[in-house]
Amino acid sequence: MEIRQLRYFLDIARTEHLTLSASNLFVTQSTLSHGIRQLEQELGVSLFDRVGRGLRLSQAGMAFRDHAARSIKELEAGRMALSELSGLQTGRLTIGVFPTFLNTLMPATVAAFSEAYPGVSVEVRDLRAGAIEEQLLNGELDFGIAFHPAAHEGIEAEHLFEERLMLVVAPRHPLADRRGIDFKQLAELPLALLPRNFATRRLIDDHLHAAGVKPLVKVEIESVEALIGVCRASSLASIVPERAALQAPDLKALVLRSPQIVRQAGILWRRGSSRSAAAREFAALLQPTTAKVSRKPRKR
Repeated sequence: MEIRQLRYFLDIARTEHLTLSASNLFVTQSTLSHGIRQLEQELGVSLFDRVGRGLRLSQAGMAFRDHAARSIKELEAGRMALSELSGLQTGRLTIGVFPTFLNTLMPATVAAFSEAYPGVSVEVRDLRAGAIEEQLLNGELDFGIAFHPAAHEGIEAEHLFEERLMLVVAPRHPLADRRGIDFKQLAELPLALLPRNFATRRLIDDHLHAAGVKPLVKVEIESVEALIGVCRASSLASIVPERAALQAPDLKALVLRSPQIVRQAGILWRRGSSRSAAAREFAALLQPTTAKVSRKPRKR
């Protein structure tokens, strides 16, 4: 059994598509297929079932996936341990990041880390909170960045910062001249929000319900950036995290009051796992990055 075969298997398990995995891994489809066949022959089981033009994990494949992921992560941890002896000259770091923080938090930190440690490759995955926790527990990530507390007791969080949710509107919106708004005043206000399967949306709904407000939701989109785009191009308002609002200086951001919605952001680790030097250094770089965000009111 070879490491490359395990990597082939894990990537196909994630994409469920040979062509896409071949592109991800920079190999030909025939090389990929051959590697998987060799692995299946050695294990004596079929790891995938064909579904139309795609592939889906078989029952045996699902049982094997977590073990393969942990094996790869342990090997990477060993490689990173050796890299610590040479000053982080080589290695690989895999981070799961909640979508809200992908564009607002990661670019500067990734750039600073890569400049300081060019020999360490960094993979950043755009993941929802549940997927971050799952992949941490499976050993697929070094750490995650998301809102907390975590849902699983096997995950521990290191606090980064707290972040308010804010109402954003276009400059021509009737509320654009205001600095803040009470929840009760959101009644009958046309909104664009995240769908209900997002924790942030459920938090918003809980506050609206507590204020006795039935929201007038006209649009639901699974992307904060897209919600901001809708507000920019229409008369709809949205409720988004403060960092995302600050990334759109052409829009007006209003503080939500009575009460404010504040979420806690943190670095998520698998409880009891070892932390590589690369992971510790990247996490340390996040602290000054988050400190740069100011709560001062925007100039109007």
